[in-house]
Amino acid sequence: MWNSKSSFRNPYTPSSKDSFLSSSYILYTCLILTVVITFLTYFNQAPDIHIIFIGFSIILLLFLAYQNRKLGGWLKRLNALLEHSSNPVQVLDGNGIVQYANPAFLEWSGICEHSIIGQKFYERLSVLPPAGEMENVWSSAQEVLLSGKVWMGEVEFARADGKIALAELILSPVLDANGKLWECVALHNDLAEQKEFSRKMTETQMQYRSIVESSLDGIIVVQDERLVYVNPSAIHIFGYASMEEMFSLAFSETVAPSSKPFISMTTDGRALGEEVLRNYELRGLTKQGKIIDLEVNAHIISWNDHPAVQASFRNITERKMLEREQALWLWEQETLSSIDRKLIGVVDLQKILTAILQYTLNLTRSHFAGVLVLDELTGLVQWKSMCGNTLQHGTELFSPNKTLHEILKTDTPLIIQNSSSNAQFPFSELALLEEEKLVTVAWLPLMVEGRHKGMLVVGYRHVHEFTAREMRLLISLAEKHAIAMVNAQLYTDLLQREKELEFLSGARVQAQEDERRRIAREIHDGLGQMLTAIKFNLEILEDMISAGQEERERIDDMKNLLDSVMKEAREISYNLMPSVLDDFGLAPALQLLGEQFANRTNVKVQFQSFGLTDRLESNLEIGLYRIAQESLNNISKHAEATEVNIQIINHNNGLRLVVEDNGKGIMTQPGLIRATDKGGMGLPSMRERASSFGGVLTIDSTPNYGTLITVEVPLNTAEHHE
Repeated sequence: MWNSKSSFRNPYTPSSKDSFLSSSYILYTCLILTVVITFLTYFNQAPDIHIIFIGFSIILLLFLAYQNRKLGGWLKRLNALLEHSSNPVQVLDGNGIVQYANPAFLEWSGICEHSIIGQKFYERLSVLPPAGEMENVWSSAQEVLLSGKVWMGEVEFARADGKIALAELILSPVLDANGKLWECVALHNDLAEQKEFSRKMTETQMQYRSIVESSLDGIIVVQDERLVYVNPSAIHIFGYASMEEMFSLAFSETVAPSSKPFISMTTDGRALGEEVLRNYELRGLTKQGKIIDLEVNAHIISWNDHPAVQASFRNITERKMLEREQALWLWEQETLSSIDRKLIGVVDLQKILTAILQYTLNLTRSHFAGVLVLDELTGLVQWKSMCGNTLQHGTELFSPNKTLHEILKTDTPLIIQNSSSNAQFPFSELALLEEEKLVTVAWLPLMVEGRHKGMLVVGYRHVHEFTAREMRLLISLAEKHAIAMVNAQLYTDLLQREKELEFLSGARVQAQEDERRRIAREIHDGLGQMLTAIKFNLEILEDMISAGQEERERIDDMKNLLDSVMKEAREISYNLMPSVLDDFGLAPALQLLGEQFANRTNVKVQFQSFGLTDRLESNLEIGLYRIAQESLNNISKHAEATEVNIQIINHNNGLRLVVEDNGKGIMTQPGLIRATDKGGMGLPSMRERASSFGGVLTIDSTPNYGTLITVEVPLNTAEHHE
């Protein structure tokens, strides 16, 4: 490769050194002429003219000395420039013979100075690309040099060590005053490093391009909001056919409308290398109009000497879909867990069904959900609960028509569409569905132990295709509804049995009290009178007979024994049914009970009554009295107390009985104490007696700090007896 340039300014053109040399030649010529003329005038006997020419010659000599000094300084600077230049330089004559080579050339070529001076410079050169030998090229190069232009070309130079050096050769002409090639300066620029750098740059660019082109991530370059580069992956991600097709787009056309307000690919105010986006998630738009999820990283680059944004896209649509499905699954499981918690905590069937139906609407995004309950005994059905209905519907029992009866017979999920093709289950015969304008309805049987209990009905007001996930979810929700119905039935049965137990317990307590009253009456009226009669007859017999001292003592013992028996019979009769309770009511009976307990045990008893002025129901008075009586018995046996406080309080919300002692407390948890053969009625029996009249018995006990027994009787139970 070779060429010539006229724009290269040659420091050796006549405008510089040659003009200086030309003027020197003229002065030297004048000086010679002056000397000649001086000699001629001297021989011709012309002294005045002779003196003038001598003076002129001296001036010329001085001027020439100045000019030579100036030329010597210029040559010294030129020599220093050549000697210390880092570029290899040769000075050639007009025929291409080397006249001078600087140290840089000698080092670069590896040739000794004496081996190259006087040699033709092109002997070791060849021109690239092959354009013939340099000797032939030199002829055409001379023509360029004679025109005052610079000749340039890439050459190969054979170095002394046999290696070939690639260089750029620059030939600069030095013309004389006549325009002939006087000298030529050859400058060699070593291209080895430049070529290696260029090779590496090309290789790096190819590698980078290969990486970009083969990358699975889409890579684009955006400049002025337009796409100026896209790799094959980007073309594939956005669904286009070619790079040219995408070049006609603005970047915003590849972004979904929902993400456009949040992303900008402008370079304003940003520096090269600055990060624009990092792991940013946005929604893209394909050629087909499909929304895709993308993860974007972008930074500022230079593209054709102008700033641009390079962005890499990763299609994360599948990952986001899995994340959304996982989040949906977790939400569904949490919702089902919430339903399970409600099944445990809520026993009201209407409330729990309404709650589950609302969850059904949320989970399936359906428009209507209802529970149709079947009465197995009568065959009638009833809409037990519904959500999402736009109209009010009756909840009374009704007889199903033929279509509904056929639906109720199925034990598998059934999907019905309101269309002309649905001849088996026409919506016209399903009044509620027709009124709610439902189009797609799913019927899911509610099975309990293999028995049909009803249907879960889920409907949409448009055509809907149920997915496998939705069907699994609906089946699970149907099971929850069936469990709710079972729980409600079990709770109803439990309440019924509790009522029966309460009734039986109350009847048993009443039977006990009736029996106590009968026995007390028998002891008082029967045994008591008989013992009184025996004592009376014994006293008559004592007066009728004359007995000795020993016999009288025996009779006295018999009388004392009869007195003890009569006293014991009266106490037994009183304990079985205290007459003061029947005669005066609960407060006096409790006060007397406390006094008798204090006399018998030497324990200080304090009784207080607040607000109780009227009599209570007989069963309530007996029940509270028995609880207080059993509490005192337990205190005397186990508490080792020194003080007991008994209170009966009539307040706005009902009646309260309090028995408190300062004994050692109950060592066993009160709720775990059971009645035993030795424990009499026991705490469980006290609770049973309290519950028989609707009361609640609580025991608060701390070891070594006494025991507090409280019975709360609600207001409606503690009504006064008129």
